[in-house]
Amino acid sequence: MRTTEITSYFGAEGFRVLDEFLFKKKASKTFILVDENTASCIGTFSNQLAHLDSDFDILEVPSGEESKSIEVVVQLWASLLEYGADRQALLINLGGGMICDLGAFVASTYKRGISYVQVPTSLLAMVDASIGGKTGINFQGLKNQIGTFSEPDAIVIAPMFLTSLSKKEWISGHGEMIKHSLLNGSDWPAILQLEASMNIEEEIRRSVQIKSDVVSLDFKESGFRKVLNLGHTFGHAWESLMLEKGTPIPHGMAVIQGLHLALALSQQDELQKELSGKYPWEFVNEDDLTQLWTNQLADKKNQNQSVQFVLLDRLGQPTIDNPVDIKRWMDCMLLLNQKVHG
Repeated sequence: MRTTEITSYFGAEGFRVLDEFLFKKKASKTFILVDENTASCIGTFSNQLAHLDSDFDILEVPSGEESKSIEVVVQLWASLLEYGADRQALLINLGGGMICDLGAFVASTYKRGISYVQVPTSLLAMVDASIGGKTGINFQGLKNQIGTFSEPDAIVIAPMFLTSLSKKEWISGHGEMIKHSLLNGSDWPAILQLEASMNIEEEIRRSVQIKSDVVSLDFKESGFRKVLNLGHTFGHAWESLMLEKGTPIPHGMAVIQGLHLALALSQQDELQKELSGKYPWEFVNEDDLTQLWTNQLADKKNQNQSVQFVLLDRLGQPTIDNPVDIKRWMDCMLLLNQKVHG
């Protein structure tokens, strides 16, 4: 049974829908949340909207995962209070995955919830972070430990923002698209051949639809939605480790590493080999294995101190809540490392 409907609007249609929303909403105050990279998108964005409040206020945070913290959240709450934001205020999140996650969390908690709109500017945010109503911040060095479920009033996906994306950020979004293809079975292995120079709007639409279809069946992740965590159990652990080491990597690149492990645990050797042809497994130092296992134990989906993985019976057939013990995990990690050296 469908529990919620989630609609994303693209390009010119998206701006038209958003402009109609702004006209009807008549927010008491409008705020646009950006980081120092996406602040340059404000002019292009605002020029598309005749009914955007001309007196909107800009909230800017530093770029990077470090801004997904309770300290930054407190600063944003304080700014909203200082600028007189009431429950009829509107927050527009204009940025990548960090801005979408952070802004959604701030909006869902300020005065028990104000309206917010997602305008993703990165490929990752377009196919993942802006979709599904999950909000989140990091806590004590671990990814997305604090968060809520709260749907945006609108999602506008404008591929024109992708032209200035760095190669790393493009790969990050591509990683989530690869995950969706493994879950659904569509476009595999053609999805691996996408490049930043291509017009991939149709592929983005399909990827968004795959995630939206899953979320609409299980908004609060009581069961089926867990399939979207394919690659994320180890991916989040790897991402947290890299952040702790002072060498942060984009979320989707960590997910690619997690997909390798999930495919190895699933004994899907051919799929893992195909993935390696595009994005090889990154060698993991054995000194880091204990910390990585500990990071995985903090995963929100775990039960009874076992690590629960999403695995694949075959392409397009994921299974959830698969307990993996440390020996099986370690064997797969070492095997993947051996393949790199082999």
